[in-house]
Amino acid sequence: MSFAFLLLAVMLVVAIAIYTVLRVSSRLAHSRARVVYDLAEAVEFVSERLPETLTAKLSYDDVEALLLWHVDHLRVSGAATYGRGDLAAAAAEGNDEGIEVVTNEDDIVDYVLAKASSSGRDIEALDVVVVLDLERAYLEQIGALGPPVVG
Repeated sequence: MSFAFLLLAVMLVVAIAIYTVLRVSSRLAHSRARVVYDLAEAVEFVSERLPETLTAKLSYDDVEALLLWHVDHLRVSGAATYGRGDLAAAAAEGNDEGIEVVTNEDDIVDYVLAKASSSGRDIEALDVVVVLDLERAYLEQIGALGPPVVG
């Protein structure tokens, strides 16, 4: 009798485990994957696609600095976070994680140019625009950009 009870208990535990795994797998299969911006990957992607005139002018360090300044601008404007710390601070302030933030491209270029100037780098507006366009291609490739906002 105790063997039958033990066998029934084991079968019940296995059935619950199988149900739980299938339920979680199904939910994950229907949810969007989380996209993570990898700076090293972005620098490599952008650097490999720079026009020859800019590859002679901009180093990997320059490209990395431009991308970091762009991410910094996105963070300051509320369009991006550096992870859980920013999300926790936003939640404490009552900000909703789903709010869309629209940034002006001219403001981004001005912000990045100001950072470049203050760091003593010889970077022009056209350099910034080309790097940011290539970064946009990287973001599209990894699935970080949604459809354009209409209106």
